[in-house]
Amino acid sequence: MPQTLPDLNTLSLEQLVSYTAGLPDAALEDLMSGAERSVLLDEYFDRMAKQADPNKIKDQNAVVHFHITERPGGGTDNYEMVIRDGACVINRQPVESPKVTVTLDGVRFIKLISGTADPTKMFLTRKLKISGDMIFGGKVLGWFDIPTP
Repeated sequence: MPQTLPDLNTLSLEQLVSYTAGLPDAALEDLMSGAERSVLLDEYFDRMAKQADPNKIKDQNAVVHFHITERPGGGTDNYEMVIRDGACVINRQPVESPKVTVTLDGVRFIKLISGTADPTKMFLTRKLKISGDMIFGGKVLGWFDIPTP
């Protein structure tokens, strides 16, 4: 039976993180290979923009591209994060040149963003790829106040 999402509008960020962190691998894989993948990715990226710590991004001027691979039917879901003037904006289609590009599959993205995966281990095992300014890329997740499960 395909995994379905709860009504995400009723969940706080903490509840969303707990929900996705609590999914067994098979359920998360099912969800990320189905029709609701884009709903969950969009929700996480939208919330990510709101969780940017103004003190941590105030002096940043950067563009980060995220390529979330293994989309159903093939291809990649692409997102662009623009950090500028103390604000974080997410675009569904990249339009600017990135300082860094982060590439990983949908399941690993959800695990990374919900705090159930070790980004260093993912990078060392090539499950997480960073191109461009790699030192800068390693700092990006630290700009966000994302709760852990």
